[in-house]
Amino acid sequence: MATKRRTREQWQRLVDKQAASELTVSEFCAQHALTVSNFYLWRKKLRDDSQPFAQQDNWLAFDMPASGNQSIDSAWEIELVLPGGVVLRMNRAA
Repeated sequence: MATKRRTREQWQRLVDKQAASELTVSEFCAQHALTVSNFYLWRKKLRDDSQPFAQQDNWLAFDMPASGNQSIDSAWEIELVLPGGVVLRMNRAA
């Protein structure tokens, strides 16, 4: 049996149709000859693609202090604490 290839638009319609139905994912997939794993894969892919990575309001803007004795080559240090105990440290010595 040949595998049927569906376009992104076809998968989007299927995902939307399942969401509007009162069927579980398993029931919907059985009725439409879909594998449950592919359905979940495409639903996640479509959801992830519809959400932008970073929106403009998520960025923090800051100005470097202007001082006559500081040059562009001055030292700086940034520490970013991430979830799960991960710490990212970046620095530049003068």
